[in-house]
Amino acid sequence: MKGLLRTTATLLSVAVAGGVGAWILWGSELTRCHGVEVEGNTRAGAAEVRHLANVGIGEPLIGVDLDAVVAGVERHPWVAHAEVRRAFPDRVVISVRERVPTALLLLDQLYLVDAEGNVFRKAAGVSLDLPVLTGIPLEYSTEQPDLARRIIRDGLSILATASDSARQGEGEIAENAVSEVRFDARAGYTLMLRNGGEVLLGFEPDAALTRLSRLARKGVDLSLPHRVDLGSPRLAVVTPL
Repeated sequence: MKGLLRTTATLLSVAVAGGVGAWILWGSELTRCHGVEVEGNTRAGAAEVRHLANVGIGEPLIGVDLDAVVAGVERHPWVAHAEVRRAFPDRVVISVRERVPTALLLLDQLYLVDAEGNVFRKAAGVSLDLPVLTGIPLEYSTEQPDLARRIIRDGLSILATASDSARQGEGEIAENAVSEVRFDARAGYTLMLRNGGEVLLGFEPDAALTRLSRLARKGVDLSLPHRVDLGSPRLAVVTPL
């Protein structure tokens, strides 16, 4: 009998403690959300992030749906990734990683593109000195989006290859010398240089850039404006401008 009483008392104590704990987590003012902090943001305004997070001030901290907060915050065009945590007793902390513009894309307007090829917002009002991807027909964005994404990624790959070679001191194209990567459905890709030169790469840009390196070793100086036609895999035509 005494054992039964002790067990009953223990269960009652656990129930009371659980009830108190639940009240602290759900009902107490001590653990209600009184603030939302934003970390890692530069382009994305903190007020905009808080709005998209949609965390109610005064709601129980334990009741905040972290997955919903992440989904909301990642709707911001500048936010590539978000993480959210509860900071007991009374705050939610949102950490964001923002997109880094790598190029501009010319369609009906100028748009920003990140390194993964995501077109994430209009470039209006943003001061950026970046190379421009041009020549993609506007209808591709709605009628052939997969093809448009492939062209964008090819253009970014061309820019990355040229930039990496320049940083390693192996490039025939100086770093930041490219002003435009132009796509043409009949001729392929062309690099437009800031000095007025142009390099026609055709539809096999990686192979063409390798051939361009060989031309540079043979004395072609692209710090001076030239037109280099590498559209044919068997022929290179270099014309000073």
